[in-house]
Amino acid sequence: MTEHYTLSWMLSLARASFHSQPGDLGYQVFVQRLWTEMENARVPQISRTPPLQMSSGQVFQYQQSPYRLQELAVEAFFHLIRNGYAVEKPTGDFINQPSSQWYRWTERGQQWIAGADPVPEDAVGYLQFLRARMPQLDSVIEQYVAEAVTAFERQAHFAAAVMLGAASEKALYALADSMLGAIKAVKNREKLQDLLDKRRLFALFEFVRESIDNASKAKTLPYSVGEGSTTHLMSIYEAVRVQRNDAVHPMNASVSADSVRFLLVSFPYTLERAETLRTWFMGNPLSV
Repeated sequence: MTEHYTLSWMLSLARASFHSQPGDLGYQVFVQRLWTEMENARVPQISRTPPLQMSSGQVFQYQQSPYRLQELAVEAFFHLIRNGYAVEKPTGDFINQPSSQWYRWTERGQQWIAGADPVPEDAVGYLQFLRARMPQLDSVIEQYVAEAVTAFERQAHFAAAVMLGAASEKALYALADSMLGAIKAVKNREKLQDLLDKRRLFALFEFVRESIDNASKAKTLPYSVGEGSTTHLMSIYEAVRVQRNDAVHPMNASVSADSVRFLLVSFPYTLERAETLRTWFMGNPLSV
């Protein structure tokens, strides 16, 4: 179990511990909720204080827990503060100097603890979420995504953007390739083959998007398959654009933690939709 004692793992527990009742954030409250969450998860060596020793006021025997857990509790707490999830709470009214004893959740922090989306800060949990939605996950895409979330966890946002863009590019080419047998018109099929052969990525994206839109409007593509496809395809486009432009060209330098985080959160859903489309195209030759 010790190999799972990581900051990302601890952050996922922290998120779960505040999910239903955020409240104010203080370090002692934070630690008590973490230990309660670990107790529920049956983490070894988490024990409550015996009733006869409760005069100490400590619910758990924190000092008897593995030292690595004690270290990670501190790291996780300050990770939330330094990344803008919570800020110091004023003492009395807002004219007074905020106290470092108590913190309030920011809007960003409230969205984080209330969400049910995968947590990019938790690399292990994120990949588990992705695999659960995509049992037949392409091994190359999985490797790119694993690199992306690991880089994001270490705040290497440019590297994360490049890896996620590569995963999105692979997904787009796989989707386009699946369309070859589904296209009726020889001229359109030849055009798609030419785009694939010449690796003209953005032109390929436009061809795929337009073909799916036309098939949806003509009701050739079932609503259950095409629903929301344009939105998800645009997410693929954005991930590739960031990879090709913002993350690679130093003059742009506009990759941020928030922009990469948004793309990572949406990626499992985007990939799932792309796979639904790909499966349908392969199963319906000469249909669009």
